[in-house]
Amino acid sequence: MMKRVRLFHVIVWLIILLAICLLSPLNLHGVLPSGTVIAPVTSLLAIATIPLLGMLNSALLMVVSQLILLGFNRSDWLTVVVTALATLFSGWVVRWQQATSQELRHQQMITIGISSGLIILVLLELAYLIVGWRLTGSSNGMIEIARLALPTSLLTGLCYAFLVPPISILLLRLGKKWLPSSTNHESSNDSVIIDMGKKQKKKDQDNQK
Repeated sequence: MMKRVRLFHVIVWLIILLAICLLSPLNLHGVLPSGTVIAPVTSLLAIATIPLLGMLNSALLMVVSQLILLGFNRSDWLTVVVTALATLFSGWVVRWQQATSQELRHQQMITIGISSGLIILVLLELAYLIVGWRLTGSSNGMIEIARLALPTSLLTGLCYAFLVPPISILLLRLGKKWLPSSTNHESSNDSVIIDMGKKQKKKDQDNQK
């Protein structure tokens, strides 16, 4: 069973990695005084895998995909850092929701999606503030660049908020379909009860003798 689970997770990991790389032209681009910035819309696919693969595997998926895109000049180091942090923060939100109920409900998925959208929005704006400070060296210039980047950041956050929940739900349903729950634990409990009954019956027979 564990081998089947690991194989399924590896297949999903590789498919999402390929999808992020192939769909990278769909990433939003914003034009700022500092040049063109990339808003990583397709990276929401990696965040959507957190309920299935876990935070660390999803973060690794995010970093590897962004490094590959970096090699093809379709990403930058700032985007790599922002997306990795977004995955880690979103992973904590998923853990917080899973602490309430092990099986995530639709309402909890919506909460995860909205949270991931807000997280990527805040992180992108912080990144643009840093870029603005390095470029202009003044607070006014820093705020102006962040303001110019706000529409791109806001649209990226909305994409995460709307698309992460349905993709996560789809992946979890695929996991349930291909990885049925094991009944070994229940059967093992039954066998223990039967064995204990046999031992008790034998003791009673010995006492009667």
